[in-house]
Amino acid sequence: MKDPTSRNARIRYTATGAIAALAAVGAIAGTVALAAPPPAKTRDCAAAASREATKAPGSGAPDKTSAPQPPVDDQPFLGAVQQLVANGAITPAQGQIVDREIQAGRLDTDTLAAAGFTPTQLQAVQQALGNVKRALAHNVNGTSK
Repeated sequence: MKDPTSRNARIRYTATGAIAALAAVGAIAGTVALAAPPPAKTRDCAAAASREATKAPGSGAPDKTSAPQPPVDDQPFLGAVQQLVANGAITPAQGQIVDREIQAGRLDTDTLAAAGFTPTQLQAVQQALGNVKRALAHNVNGTSK
């Protein structure tokens, strides 16, 4: 006669092993998927997909691809950088570098580090710009009084 306790233990260990293996495969697949470059689209396929997604034939709907995007207001971020320069946290030359990054629409800490920013300066820049983002999000959400 077989012991039911050992059978249950075998099932539990097998299930635990299967879940662990599934989690490991998922972690590896997720990492590979995130690291892979996006699939390349040909110009014709991308244009056709864009037209189909934005305007149905005969619907009279405006073409979303031709609608101008609202201008981006970088001034709050540029003001925060000026404040860092005024406080002596970064030099005026470093402030110009950060300004160019903001106007380009991105802020790459590797680029700033290569330009001579210290870790303390990088942290000050990230904190100042993060505070501006939070303030703007706070105002957009309508929670300001």
